[in-house]
Amino acid sequence: MAMTKKSKTQCATREIILQAACQVIIAHGAEAMTLEAVAREAGVSKGGLLYHFPNKEALIAEMMNQLVELRLSRIQQAFDQDDAPETLGRWARAYIRSFTDLNQEMFALHYSLLAAILFNPKLLAPLQQVTEDWQQQMEASGLSPERATLIRLALDGLYFANLFRFNPPNESLRTKMIEELLKLAKPE
Repeated sequence: MAMTKKSKTQCATREIILQAACQVIIAHGAEAMTLEAVAREAGVSKGGLLYHFPNKEALIAEMMNQLVELRLSRIQQAFDQDDAPETLGRWARAYIRSFTDLNQEMFALHYSLLAAILFNPKLLAPLQQVTEDWQQQMEASGLSPERATLIRLALDGLYFANLFRFNPPNESLRTKMIEELLKLAKPE
């Protein structure tokens, strides 16, 4: 069924609002993300924003969903480009390779979102669920639970070191770390 002109416009407006919310958070921090500020940044009325997102929590929840979708997309892209698709460990290698390009603007957004969701920890549920799924995928790709967990937690550590600026490794060291993790991703 083809998308109608009205539904295309609605989807475009939702995207504009979501991008505006990201821009407000990146520029001014999570505490500045009010519905009024987002509507102003998006160039829509507050009523127009409320049509798409009935409250701030709904807006933040959709932003979290977008972040999960971005990670899933990166994993899928790495999975599709795997250099040894017929071997065990393919999904684990894709997961590892999805961490090779750590975009600083996205870190600013993630950091702000993490601060924003402190008021409602339930907003972490989709991320918690998908992390559990990723662990299972790594194990299903031929890794032991111990090795899969070691790889996942190492990547979480790399991610959070960059996100919170906890002495993150430089690009050269990060590349070598990814190479070491890829060695660990070979099935036992």
